[in-house]
Amino acid sequence: MKLSNIFGFLAAAVPAMVTAPVRLNGGSNYFAILTGTGPIAKFYFAGGQLVALDPQSSGQPYRALVNTQQTGTGTCASYGQFGTVYGSSSNKCASYNTFGLQSNSENSQLGARLTFNWVGEFYVCGTDKEVYYKVNSADGPSGCTPISLYTVPVVE
Repeated sequence: MKLSNIFGFLAAAVPAMVTAPVRLNGGSNYFAILTGTGPIAKFYFAGGQLVALDPQSSGQPYRALVNTQQTGTGTCASYGQFGTVYGSSSNKCASYNTFGLQSNSENSQLGARLTFNWVGEFYVCGTDKEVYYKVNSADGPSGCTPISLYTVPVVE
């Protein structure tokens, strides 16, 4: 058994305390999802960017992103789906470089929580339980449940 700097994310929804692992690709296009049988995502930081291992072992990592879309006024929306992509997206509003981990201030052994731009929250939305990031809860799709994405170690 070998511990490494690779970690997964476990989504936790309060108050129900429902937990589920984040799966790599499986939602619409290349977005993270909490249901299905797709591979559980394994992440690490490289050069300050959050990346995921390719389950096909191609050697090229997936880059994590929040896929915000351009609005009708030409600005980027304040919400988007969390996912991964080879290389980069053609979407000029997609964001890659602002992911971080925030330690639990009450007990650092509980794992760190994924943050994006240090504001907003992650949500699970729809029947496929796709993972979204929103600055404000009213942004984007409705009927979403706030979640926290906590790191869990990967044992190889």
